[in-house]
Amino acid sequence: MEKEYLLPTKICDVDNIDIRMKSYILTKNSSSEKEKVINIFNFVRDEIKYRFDYSYTKASETMKKGYGNCFNKSNLQIALLRSCGIYSGYKVYLIKKDVFSPIVPKEIYEMINQPTIHVSCAVYLDERWIEIDSTIDFELYNHIYRNIANWKYVEWDGESEISIPQEYIVENQGIYSNIDLYLLNPPKFWNDQLLEKTNRYIEQLIKNS
Repeated sequence: MEKEYLLPTKICDVDNIDIRMKSYILTKNSSSEKEKVINIFNFVRDEIKYRFDYSYTKASETMKKGYGNCFNKSNLQIALLRSCGIYSGYKVYLIKKDVFSPIVPKEIYEMINQPTIHVSCAVYLDERWIEIDSTIDFELYNHIYRNIANWKYVEWDGESEISIPQEYIVENQGIYSNIDLYLLNPPKFWNDQLLEKTNRYIEQLIKNS
């Protein structure tokens, strides 16, 4: 396996002291590499809430905020995995923007590209790549996505893949060690006000469901 899948990037700040400490805390009692991956996955999926943020947010900043979108959560997951020596990468998809329709205001939904980019984490375990998408936390699933066909929330067994439902996927673009060039692109329409509005919208949906 190429060493680049262990290295830090500008956005994936593997060597940040908070990332290293959190990775150590999450994995110090693990009896195997698989258990380390499970513990990191569970933390990122459910302790880091799904909310919208800028794609260029560093992993350490996402961890501090306690929330992020698919880019942010996958980036944090990868940083924590690489910090404890586990090969991991970004699995990139083109997906239908329909995935956002339950959780964003209509006027913001219309601004999203069709198709749009989705990123998840893939980990190299037992000599194969396994996708473990940590995007949708239990709270968001329980209040919103559980009522939508083909969405599942499962306890990861360390072997099977967890992915976005197949019907949303337009194109699987593969696994990359570094997607900083994409993440550092200026946002096409997001600004602080739109991010705040969308995140308030999600919180109201959860509260009222």
